[in-house]
Amino acid sequence: MRRRGGLIQAAFAALWLVLGSLAVGSPASIVLVIASGVILTGVFAFAIKSTSGIGAQPIGAEAKRVQRDVKVATLLSLAASIALLWLCIATGHGDWVLPSIAIANGPLLLWLDHRFDIPRYRPVGWALIVGPVILVVTMSGSRLVAATGLAAGILLLISAGTGFRELAGLHRQATETAPAGYPPPLT
Repeated sequence: MRRRGGLIQAAFAALWLVLGSLAVGSPASIVLVIASGVILTGVFAFAIKSTSGIGAQPIGAEAKRVQRDVKVATLLSLAASIALLWLCIATGHGDWVLPSIAIANGPLLLWLDHRFDIPRYRPVGWALIVGPVILVVTMSGSRLVAATGLAAGILLLISAGTGFRELAGLHRQATETAPAGYPPPLT
């Protein structure tokens, strides 16, 4: 689950970074998109290389319950994002759309930390809730969109990269402690 969650975080980081970069405007947008693409390619390459061979997806009643809980929480976060998006548009605050989506996604990370004990999600979740509120109070227009997109993208990218590094360390440790002649345990 942590590997898949990290890949999803990295994919959303890519989306946030592109949205934030494009909002900057001018030739700097292209430079930011290219730089983000290079960094993201590196993170995805590291994720694939360092976490390959990590255990298969669990099966059974408990695994199905966990999958259902994650799907429900994700759908609730998506529904909150859509509701806040429409509220921002309906009230004439189109530049608040990205901050509202970030705010709606923060609680999902807090819940994932609580449910699965992934402490790095806690500060990112709170930053996605509090940060956009501060940005809305201090900025507007394309500056607000750019700051929100870039900040959320960077936060998610750091969280994903940290998770991949943790998984790689766990996998390396399991491989090193496996008895001679035996495959390493699935992690």
